[in-house]
Amino acid sequence: MTDAAKAVSNSNCLLFRLPFFRRGSAVAGAFLALTSAAGLSLAQEQPAFPGAEGYGKMATGGRGGAIIPVTNLNDAGPGSLRACIDLSGPRNCVFKVGGTIKLKSSLVVRDQNANLSILGQTAPGGGILLTIDQTNSEGLHTPFVVKGSVNVIIRHLRMRPQFSNSIPNVDGVTIEDSRLVYVDHVSTSWATDENFNAYATTTDLTVANSLFAEGLNKHSKCALLGSDPRGPQNISFWKNACVSNRDRNPDNNHYGGSCIEIVNNLFFNAASEWGEIFSQFPGGTPISFVGNYFKAGPSTNEVTYAMNWNDTASVDNPKLYQSGNVTWSFGKKSIVAIAPDTLGFVVDKPPCPLAIANPEPAEAVYASVTATAGAFPRDGVDTRVIAEIGPIGQKGGGKMVSVPGALPEIANGEPYLDSDVDGMADAIEPQFGAAAVSNDPWVDGDGNGWSNFDDFMQWLSEERIAGRYPTD
Repeated sequence: MTDAAKAVSNSNCLLFRLPFFRRGSAVAGAFLALTSAAGLSLAQEQPAFPGAEGYGKMATGGRGGAIIPVTNLNDAGPGSLRACIDLSGPRNCVFKVGGTIKLKSSLVVRDQNANLSILGQTAPGGGILLTIDQTNSEGLHTPFVVKGSVNVIIRHLRMRPQFSNSIPNVDGVTIEDSRLVYVDHVSTSWATDENFNAYATTTDLTVANSLFAEGLNKHSKCALLGSDPRGPQNISFWKNACVSNRDRNPDNNHYGGSCIEIVNNLFFNAASEWGEIFSQFPGGTPISFVGNYFKAGPSTNEVTYAMNWNDTASVDNPKLYQSGNVTWSFGKKSIVAIAPDTLGFVVDKPPCPLAIANPEPAEAVYASVTATAGAFPRDGVDTRVIAEIGPIGQKGGGKMVSVPGALPEIANGEPYLDSDVDGMADAIEPQFGAAAVSNDPWVDGDGNGWSNFDDFMQWLSEERIAGRYPTD
């Protein structure tokens, strides 16, 4: 610890005011809580949060760092989400407000902004929606970008840009040249490029429990997981829903030596392409599709392929493992599991051991993904999109769209009481062995191996999915 750090002790932890939290009055009182010798050891080998899986599960985010309140919906300035993102040092953005943040340019998490958790489940009311509808000279039009950073966790956020197709290269979320990133319960729609884009040599990434819908025609894409990498990557795409996107459901193009897994996702109403596999880099794309459900919709072409190798500019052969995938179509439509010219590249075991411990059967995935994918509480767009998927074994609705929809109303609400400013609801802290009169986020009060803060944030995520929020 530097001489500039000032220590204040209490019975549970030490609080240090760190010199790097010096940007703006909104964070002048931000503290970094550290455990005492009797408290929780903040081991780097602990997963991002309870239940985290996949190649990004070891992202630490803001663990052990400051709790930074987001107190308004402004694009920038004290109390804004941008102000929290633009800081340095381990920190956790928690929301005291719910509603729509109208951005003037992208929110960008850069190298100096690493070690960050953005915890949208803390927002009261209807949660948080990020949107942008005005152009800027820098071309920063994607609502949320992680660029050249490390250890970033994003949970329960919505990104809905409002540009027409005349504004190109607008993603919902871009993760560029970053590692140890976990994207969980995120919703995106109406991108003019990909709803989700893993660009450059992004690796050690998990994208989970998220809902990517209605990319704008004619460049309507769910997810691009292999976008101009410069070396091997480790990526898990797990328990997501891709709904009413023309193609790239998802698109995969990787170096040999990569570990790419598409596990337990629900793909609905693709028009022309589902899982696309390219081999434009040395070694060919090694990929596993396990326990996914592919369901045709009104916009789906008469014959499509769930897993299809595209030989454009190919330099090597892919390695495709597939197990437990289910296709469903109706009428004259047909989803063939593996394209005929792809069958020769099927292997009998995963190119890499799966990082998802216990994949579920595809039929069970249908139920769990429709119940829990996306940011919670669900807004009007997600509610409609999920309803359009329809029950298992029955025709759904939905269509390709070419213009953004109307933004849903996102209500504000009363934030939970947090009198000790540790990010946790006073009324719930005793449930995890924490004390409402003590700033003790990083102590393991109940001895279960997780900090009070980790326990509370996972509990709160599950509460939001169940339709509840602390009222005291």
